[in-house]
Amino acid sequence: MNLPLVQTLGRWAIDRSQSYTRMARILVQTGSAFARLSFLNPAVFFVLVRQVYFTAVQPLTIIIVAALVLGSVTVHILLRVLISLGAYEQIGEYLVTAMLHYIAPITCTLIIVLRSGTAVLTEVALMKINREIATLEALAVPVAEYLYLPRLTAFLIAGPCMSFCFCIVGLFGGFFALGFLHDITFANYLDRLLDAVDIADVTNMIAKSTIMAGLVCLVALQRGLSVQRSFTEVPIRLIQGMIQTVTLIIAVEVLFNLF
Repeated sequence: MNLPLVQTLGRWAIDRSQSYTRMARILVQTGSAFARLSFLNPAVFFVLVRQVYFTAVQPLTIIIVAALVLGSVTVHILLRVLISLGAYEQIGEYLVTAMLHYIAPITCTLIIVLRSGTAVLTEVALMKINREIATLEALAVPVAEYLYLPRLTAFLIAGPCMSFCFCIVGLFGGFFALGFLHDITFANYLDRLLDAVDIADVTNMIAKSTIMAGLVCLVALQRGLSVQRSFTEVPIRLIQGMIQTVTLIIAVEVLFNLF
């Protein structure tokens, strides 16, 4: 038996189990704090507003640019293919499925990972190393209310809101950017979209975006808290967090496609 391989797999399994256990504990503590309406506390509410601004509002420029680029390419390719096949009537169904189910949630989640997820992980890790979290606990300030709740709530708000903005800009801006090259009118294009979209598509987008964004925050929090004393641990935890986040995003995508 290859003992080094067994040891490696054992350490990996233990690390993952401990990681997901800590994530579940953070989620339960945050849910309990939310149920107590802790976000109405002025100090917590101020942190929440800042987190929402940083996570959901500041990235809007990136979201708009990405939506225009990806939306233009998607609209142009699908229009060209379907018109050549004589299946233009199905353009709405294909665009809605591609944008709402796949492109918008995944793209916005990756932007959240690269921008806000890394920031939260680094911030929490530095707070842990500098003993700021220990100071909060010594002062009887609930960490779940002041640290977990604002950040997780901001991520849960940012995910679906950013995806919704991405879809609007991508579908309509994509048409005006490249769609006009085809012999169709915007009114006809809009009719096809409205006929294709239904509540199930919107619900799928909201659910997928919310779950993915929440997992990004949970991974960032638990990886940041896992840092012990050395600043050299921060980049290691950051890489581990990125890998774990991508794995979870793929898992969520697979589960949504199965069910």
